[in-house]
Amino acid sequence: MELFTNNVKDVALIFEGGGLRNSYSSAVVNVLLENRIFFDAVYAVSAGASNAINYLSRDTERSRLTFTEYSDDMPFRKSEGMLLHSGLLAPTAVKYNDAPCDKLPFNFEAFQANPAQLTFKGINRDTGETVYWTRKDFTTEEKLMERVRATTSYPIVMPPTRLEDEGGGLFYDGGPGEGGGIMLPRARHDGFRKFFVVCTQQKGFRKRVGHRRIFETFLWRRPKMREAISTWAQRYNEQLDNLAALEEEGLAYVFYASDQSAVRRELDSAKLKNNYQLGYQQAQREVDKWAAFLGI
Repeated sequence: MELFTNNVKDVALIFEGGGLRNSYSSAVVNVLLENRIFFDAVYAVSAGASNAINYLSRDTERSRLTFTEYSDDMPFRKSEGMLLHSGLLAPTAVKYNDAPCDKLPFNFEAFQANPAQLTFKGINRDTGETVYWTRKDFTTEEKLMERVRATTSYPIVMPPTRLEDEGGGLFYDGGPGEGGGIMLPRARHDGFRKFFVVCTQQKGFRKRVGHRRIFETFLWRRPKMREAISTWAQRYNEQLDNLAALEEEGLAYVFYASDQSAVRRELDSAKLKNNYQLGYQQAQREVDKWAAFLGI
């Protein structure tokens, strides 16, 4: 397969997480692809990682199906007991050893043919350190999917992901790490000054971390993780403020999910499909503005 070409070189594409709210933002993936808007640098955390790999493999069908048709097959939809009733559910739209995700194959060859930079982040369970994974870590499909799983392993809801090629370290969802759930600081660190950010919340949203007692109890032996979670909302909200300032300067385009109708733990498949359509309609309304911002 020949290398893909990308036409947006100086703007970083950033996907927020947000569980099954990504049924809305997965439509943004498809509108970008349908309009041949190809970024050369992509950053993603948590469920946004599934959007990122679908975008880079340029697979509109997989993008549509990941958070709609096949969400029922994912392990978190079968959670029981405390994990389910805590109300904390995370998306796992990747190939797990214990899930029938072969129904939704991933085109790793196409992913490899795309030269775009890709960065995920996770957080080390024991040290609380934020860890970034890039192309050098995605040399095989298995290694890629392990890291998609790691950045999606929401504390308590899912066990941490062990990465044997990183000394057997255990990693959780990168959301509580540096920058909260939006990878703006890392993109800036890498030298970008302009940003196209796909959020899964409406404009004006500000985060708070609930279930504090559950986190404190579950992570009582992990003080660094507890600290990261306790300051998660503050750091996330700071990034939203930074994005607002960048918008004012004309340096950021932020896609806010204005008609978002799903929640992180959405269990209604019909609502997920409708949510995708709402996201698609909004993206279609905005695509001319995207092109103007990107200069293409």
